Amino acid sequence: MPLDPALADLLDKMTTSTSYVRPADTDLAGARQSHEADARRFTPPGQRAAVAGVRETHIVTPAGPLPVRIYRPLSAAMPLPTIVWYHGGGWTTGSLETGDIVARALSSSTPAVVVSVAYRLSPEHPWPAATVDAAAALQWAAAHIGELGADPARIAVGGDSAGGNIAAVAAQLARDSGPRLAAQILLYPVLDVDMDRSDRYLSLRDNADGYYVTRDELRWCVRNYLPAGADPADPRISPALRADLANLPATVLAVAQYDPLRDQGTAYARALQAASVPVAVHSGTGLIHGCFDMLGVTAAARDEIDRVISSVREALAAMDCHRC
Repeated sequence: MPLDPALADLLDKMTTSTSYVRPADTDLAGARQSHEADARRFTPPGQRAAVAGVRETHIVTPAGPLPVRIYRPLSAAMPLPTIVWYHGGGWTTGSLETGDIVARALSSSTPAVVVSVAYRLSPEHPWPAATVDAAAALQWAAAHIGELGADPARIAVGGDSAGGNIAAVAAQLARDSGPRLAAQILLYPVLDVDMDRSDRYLSLRDNADGYYVTRDELRWCVRNYLPAGADPADPRISPALRADLANLPATVLAVAQYDPLRDQGTAYARALQAASVPVAVHSGTGLIHGCFDMLGVTAAARDEIDRVISSVREALAAMDCHRC
């Protein structure tokens, strides 16, 4: 299917306007500022999903205080599921503010309590800092479930892009050490950090340029994330390379047709299914990486996130039925 016309118009605007800055054209601070600015104009605060309340606090960890933002849905019915959410940004950019768009959508439409996590960013804090923070936030949510969603049987993790990588790692670690998860929500995730494997993932070649996030930008993110001597094939870095995927939680996995990472996501979905993990796959027809930050731009992305969240509801409802 052709690229969504609204996204095609946006990409044309980004190539002709100096107000849009890509990481290759600036420094680290500029890349972070650009991500924040893009999120605000792609989906301005007034166009985001309404929730009953938002509270910011922090988790005490050995590495220092870890900021989190807690969203409560308009639905007052308890108990509710709790989703621990990790924002995107190539482990290098992004924040609670950029994560606000999807966190609100999930909280409002699931409905669920969403705990959005401001994990430490690279290159100042390279791997494994982000995954350590992710695990700490998940353990905290499980320990405080009574004041969050109040349903210990319906805890999920999720993230978009690099946040999807972090969520997938967190789910694999939780399988072995707890807490038990009901679902993982992976939106156009990075699952294998080797961006030179176009023999394995053809979309790295076919969608390398021209669709917002480029293959070279993904390589830049990986260089920022990995410290010297880290093994990219370590499943704590590239969760798609973990040999044993059995007993992972029900998975909602969304890819985008014109995303360099598309084929990583579909390959991981097939591997999970082969391990008898329930998987709902959303193909993102006509869409690009980062499209769920662009809900204010494209109706196609709004329709797709509605379908994704419907799958999230089904996965969490199934767990609720199993408990009964």
